[in-house]
Amino acid sequence: MNYDRRNATSSWSGYNHQGKVGIFLALTELRKLVEKEEDYSSYELILEKNGGEDVEIFQAQTVVSRHQVKAKKAGKYPNDYANVRTINSRLHPTGYQTSGTNRNNRFLHVICEVRGWDMDKQTFQQTYKRAAYVPNQSQVQLYTYPDGKKYCDLVVENQSPIDNFCKNEIKEILKFSKSSLVDDIEHIEETLSEIKDLISRQIVQSHSNGNGAYSVISFQEIFNIITSQAKRQRQSIRRAKLSLEVYWNNIVEDDVDTTVINQILNLPDDKFEQLLIDLHPDGDISGSKRLNDIGRLIDEISIEYILYNFLKTCKQERLSLDSLRYNLNHESLRLSMIHAPKGTESRVRDKIMTNESFIRASFDTDYLINLCINGQKFFEEKPIHEDGKEKLLAEALGEEKNRIFSNNLEYIDYVNTVEKLKED
Repeated sequence: MNYDRRNATSSWSGYNHQGKVGIFLALTELRKLVEKEEDYSSYELILEKNGGEDVEIFQAQTVVSRHQVKAKKAGKYPNDYANVRTINSRLHPTGYQTSGTNRNNRFLHVICEVRGWDMDKQTFQQTYKRAAYVPNQSQVQLYTYPDGKKYCDLVVENQSPIDNFCKNEIKEILKFSKSSLVDDIEHIEETLSEIKDLISRQIVQSHSNGNGAYSVISFQEIFNIITSQAKRQRQSIRRAKLSLEVYWNNIVEDDVDTTVINQILNLPDDKFEQLLIDLHPDGDISGSKRLNDIGRLIDEISIEYILYNFLKTCKQERLSLDSLRYNLNHESLRLSMIHAPKGTESRVRDKIMTNESFIRASFDTDYLINLCINGQKFFEEKPIHEDGKEKLLAEALGEEKNRIFSNNLEYIDYVNTVEKLKED
């Protein structure tokens, strides 16, 4: 029979040492399963279960491992953990709960070196003559951490070793899952924080429920948090908005109309992301989105020379943010933040020709605004002859080529753009 000795209240959370040990153990087991490509859907992390210990890893109804966590800074000998080395019973209600486990899956976690844990009585008494010997009736092992130590310091050089172990396991899970987030340090940091928050909420809820309720977190839920792209996408867009705002505020003058820039910054995340993509029709957008780094499209030079000068000079009500089209009296401009140097117009064109959405949006536009290239036709008269142009269009667009693209599109740099706007 198990004799429970747990209190109705708990100081546990995902942020104290006991909670972090639980997270580490779950991550370690999950990493092993992911590495072996084994099913983890029936695995759970269980905290403070009556009849169990502080932390348990379960598969279905089977105990995979059971763990007690002690954060004693002065616990240097086995007798400092005498209750752990006894078996839970009526006479020893604080003893270790051995039911459902064996000597290979019972563990104690400590924060300092414990001397003589695995010694027999004779060896221990000869070695540590001033310390009392306590037999290990429960046959509990000291847990060995990734650094080979059988303890885990709370803090080393202002860092939490257990946090670092957790982050390493998260990175390994991402690696074995072939996730693009594997080298994203910020994602790994925030993932650990999110798991800690989950643990904290679960513990609070369990103690609020009372009646022996305990916290259960499925490995599937942990895995979903680790591999989720959603938070990184949101963070990437927020960083991009912040960068745009900072660059703009560094250069804006008192008399400049800020209507459009405010509209841009207030766009919903998905529309803001699409606007950045549309402003960079020659960019490696798929790479930026894959790495959740859409913010790298925010270029200070392009903002200062192209975007700022354009918005400062234009009649802002004539600009459509949806198409980035600006209508003059007899001509039309398409705003972009292309900042390729002079002499690269053919290379820029080749990149843009893979961007069907740009071509469709610019089918009857006269000028493509950019930083440096000016006066060059999008389709050169030489060396590309009519057949070559038709071939290029066909490769990009198929049968619809003739009715969706203007042959008159011309590059215009920001200096000449400003002059056109002033003349209008």
